[in-house]
Amino acid sequence: MSDPKDKREPKPIKSVLKDIIARKPLKKGVQQIRICNAWAETMGENIASYTDNVRFSHNTLYVTLHSAPLKMELSYGLDDLVKRINEHLEGDYVQKIALV
Repeated sequence: MSDPKDKREPKPIKSVLKDIIARKPLKKGVQQIRICNAWAETMGENIASYTDNVRFSHNTLYVTLHSAPLKMELSYGLDDLVKRINEHLEGDYVQKIALV
């Protein structure tokens, strides 16, 4: 008699990885990394070079900058930055940006 396990068809690695990432705790972590990386990808190298830390918690993106003039300049357009980052992420993940 043949074992039913022997009749399993191989799955593409892309499908297996998608199944693993879809698990809730892992999906949330991957999503947070994507959101934090979106800051540098959206703002560009110049502003990213002045960024010390980016973290995401409770729909708020916390960005630590070490340039007070840049922080002041960016604070005038936070609503536009939220829109740009959400467009980049193709979803409404970030509700607010806090410059620290």
